[in-house]
Amino acid sequence: MDTESDHPSGGSGETAVPPIAPAAAKCNFRRDWQTGAAAAHCRGKINSLKVRMYTNRLMTGRVAYSAGFNGGKRTVFCPRCRRGLNCCQLRAAQVVLLLWLATSPCWSAVQAELVAPGVYVVLQPFGERFNDSNSTILILNDSVAVVDTQTTLTATRVVLEQIRQITDKPVRWVINTHWHGDHVQGNQVYRAAFPGVQFLSQTKTREDMAQRATAELKDQVVNLPGKIEKYRKMLDSGHAPNGESLTEQQRRLLELRVSTFSAQLPDLRQTHIVLPDVTFDHCLSLYGGNREVRLTHYDGHTRGDVVVFLPAEKVLITGDLVDDMPYTGDGSPAELVKTLHELDQLDFDVMIPGHGGIKRGHTHLRQVTQLMEFIVSQVRENVRSGLSLEDTKRKIDVEQFRIPMTAGEEHATRAFDAFVPVAVERAYLEAKETANQ
Repeated sequence: MDTESDHPSGGSGETAVPPIAPAAAKCNFRRDWQTGAAAAHCRGKINSLKVRMYTNRLMTGRVAYSAGFNGGKRTVFCPRCRRGLNCCQLRAAQVVLLLWLATSPCWSAVQAELVAPGVYVVLQPFGERFNDSNSTILILNDSVAVVDTQTTLTATRVVLEQIRQITDKPVRWVINTHWHGDHVQGNQVYRAAFPGVQFLSQTKTREDMAQRATAELKDQVVNLPGKIEKYRKMLDSGHAPNGESLTEQQRRLLELRVSTFSAQLPDLRQTHIVLPDVTFDHCLSLYGGNREVRLTHYDGHTRGDVVVFLPAEKVLITGDLVDDMPYTGDGSPAELVKTLHELDQLDFDVMIPGHGGIKRGHTHLRQVTQLMEFIVSQVRENVRSGLSLEDTKRKIDVEQFRIPMTAGEEHATRAFDAFVPVAVERAYLEAKETANQ
């Protein structure tokens, strides 16, 4: 997906592993998911899992050991000499950990990752990156600023706990990059923990939070129980509503929806939308010590998107204007293309998207730009030729972008297949409106 990192999400992908034995509890073990592992472990089957363990006491010099699980075979080797267990003298506790990981039930965790001095990002687990948003933590001289909250109170509290492990400074600012629930519904967690916290957004985002986000939250609470029951019945019967048998991919998707919605529903029933206290139209800068936090309004994903730029640290926080996959169902593909070109002119080394892993350099931004530019230009040409929307959808071929954007990974492929038609339709409606003016 992104050649700038050896992890599929572009970040480190490391999540904390709970201690399982007295000997193991003394060490600092970490786990690194590889492509496909997230989906596999949720089904209780480890198809391809690579575990890296970094220890302070059991391994001299913090040597990294890896264990590979492929087709039920387990091998443990040293990445330096590529030999087996004996060469590294792994202790029994380490072997127990490896066996436990191979048979452990589904669980996930998030961990703050340092990307620049005083700048941390809390990434969602790789396999769940399209279900919830990342948060960026900015340490100022006497306080903390947080970019985006999560879908549920529970998920937001996990991020808050990460902040408390980093610093005892209070959260003074929470920046909502746009109105979607997976970026704003956790606001009340920060208001409860820090009564003096101020929420910031672009002016239109506040309007959309008051109207659209509030309405969608109420709709979820009312309708999710029925959706969960519907999906469970489909799984029990093995058939879709049209009577066709579920494919394995459809079954996995339904299982994911049931699991995700069931976990979210109790929190959503306790959630209310906390609106921004401070809004701006075009730009706003916060200063904390020597750090400038520059907020700028762009269009594309929604009508009120905000990008957060740290010019001194060369860190760009894009919200959902740049994700692993772009979604324009509530925005404008044409405006997004303009925005992406403008963002490419900024002097940044690190880009933190709303969903997905950390990106180094401009490569991923330019891949997204090329895809969206292709869609917009092809749609405009088809509109000029008088083609219908359905004919346009059939004619536009984006397969040249599939592998660069997805690397063949299941979740990214599913998002690609879902989001591209949405972009085509939005671009078509925009082109028709322009043609009729």
